[in-house]
Amino acid sequence: MGETADRALERLMDTYGDGILRLCALLLGDPALAEDAAQETMLRAWRGWDAFRGDCTERTWLTAIARNVCRSLLRSPWHTRRTDWTELEALPAPRAEPEDGAVLRAVLDLPVKYREVVVLHYYQELSAGEIGRLLRLSKHTVTTRLRRARERLKPVLKEWYEDG
Repeated sequence: MGETADRALERLMDTYGDGILRLCALLLGDPALAEDAAQETMLRAWRGWDAFRGDCTERTWLTAIARNVCRSLLRSPWHTRRTDWTELEALPAPRAEPEDGAVLRAVLDLPVKYREVVVLHYYQELSAGEIGRLLRLSKHTVTTRLRRARERLKPVLKEWYEDG
């Protein structure tokens, strides 16, 4: 009938694994923790494969799982947000970043509610509507958070974008 969970997991990892790892790294700010989160995301997808109804794309479904895993890790009492920028900057990004990593550092310094929408919109290339469904927010709230995030990023990145 349908694809087995094992085959689906292999396909999902091949297709979306790098993107999920990047998403987790951007949300968590810690490459080692991001690897754990990406693995946990795939494990949860494998366990829940039979329950996946196809109401959204596989990418959106995996992004929702990854976001929930990352949020759980950020809320855990033992978690401290230490960042080794050199390891984060080595991760492949879908868009070119400036050589000095200014954009990445600025995004990681945003409060979580703004960081999530920026990462999902600019790095995962989801629309405001998709982000709203994923985060269970209205499209208006998503666009407001994106606007406020850009307002916070603008003074921090002023020198970078004026030089370009």
